[in-house]
Amino acid sequence: MLYIHRIATKLSANKQEIMGGDGGVIASNRKYMRGAGTADKTGDLNRHAAQKFSAQEVMATCALTKSPLYTTTVASGASSIVADPYGCLYHKEAAVQALLTRKQQHGTGNSSASNNTIGPQVRRLADLYEVRFYREEHRIHGDPTCPISGKALTGSIPAILLVPGKDGISNVVSESGLAQISPEELEAEYGLIRKRVRLAPNLVLLEKIKEHVQQEQDKEDEERRKAKKDNKSKRKRDGKGKRNNISSDKKKRKADKNDDKNTELSRSSNNNRNIKASLSSIGKEVQSRVDSAIQQNSVLSSLFTNKSALSKLTEKEKKDNLFAR
Repeated sequence: MLYIHRIATKLSANKQEIMGGDGGVIASNRKYMRGAGTADKTGDLNRHAAQKFSAQEVMATCALTKSPLYTTTVASGASSIVADPYGCLYHKEAAVQALLTRKQQHGTGNSSASNNTIGPQVRRLADLYEVRFYREEHRIHGDPTCPISGKALTGSIPAILLVPGKDGISNVVSESGLAQISPEELEAEYGLIRKRVRLAPNLVLLEKIKEHVQQEQDKEDEERRKAKKDNKSKRKRDGKGKRNNISSDKKKRKADKNDDKNTELSRSSNNNRNIKASLSSIGKEVQSRVDSAIQQNSVLSSLFTNKSALSKLTEKEKKDNLFAR
C-alpha cells in the first residue's frame, strides 16, 4: 500500500506540473513551450556553421563563382587555380577580376559589397598562390591525388600547398605524405619552399590561420614602412650631400675663375711691360740713328744744333753753311 501511495503521489505531482486547473500548459518546463528547442543559441550557431562547412565542397569549387575547379584546363600548361593565405581556392580569372572590381570601387568611392568580392586577406596579386594539383594520367579529370602517398585530395584528409615550388610540378601534397620525407628531399623534389598553406581548413584552424596571416601582414607592412622611411632618409642625405657638393663645386669654379682672372691680369701686365720695354728700345735705337745721321751731315748738324753751338762758329763757317743749304 505504501508503494502504491508513493506512485500515486508522484503521478499527481507530474500532472500538476504539466497541466493547470483549466487544462492549459504550465510554462515551468522549457520543452513544453511553443517553439522551444528551435531558438538559436551560441552553441547552436557553432553547430549549424560546422554542419554547413564542407571540406569536400571547398576543395572542389571556386570560393567566388561556386563553379567546379577541376573541369577547367589550360592548353599552355599553366595553372588556372589559385589559393589565398586562408586556404580558399579560386579560379584565377575570377580572383583577378574580383581584385580589379574592388580597386575600381575604391577609386570611385563606391564600397558596396557584391557577391563576387574577395576577402581582405588578398590585398594584391602577390597574395594569390598558384595551385598545381597532381592527377594520374588515366584520371586527368578525376580527383587530384597526393604525389607522395597517392591518396585522393578531396578534403577528407589535410592538403598542404607548397609555395612557390618548381614551375610545372605539382605543389599540393597531403599532410601525412609531407611527414614521410625529409626537408632535404622535399627541397630537392619541389624546390625552395617559402610558405606552406593549408587548403580548406576547418573553422577552428581557420581562426588560428586568420590570426597568423594578420600578424604576417602587419609585420610586412611595418617592414615596408621602415624600408620606405630608410629610403627617404637616404635620399635626403644624398640630396644634402649633393647640394654640398654643388656648393663646393661652385666655390671651386669661382676660385678657379678668380685664379684665371688674376693670371690673365698678370699676363696682360707682363705684356704691357714687355711692349713698353720694346718701344723704349726701339725709340732709343731710332734716336741713336737720328743722332748719327745728324752728326754725319753738316747741314742737319747745323739745323739741329743749339744757338750756343752756332755762336761759336766763325763768320766764314756761317757763310759756308749758308751757301751749303
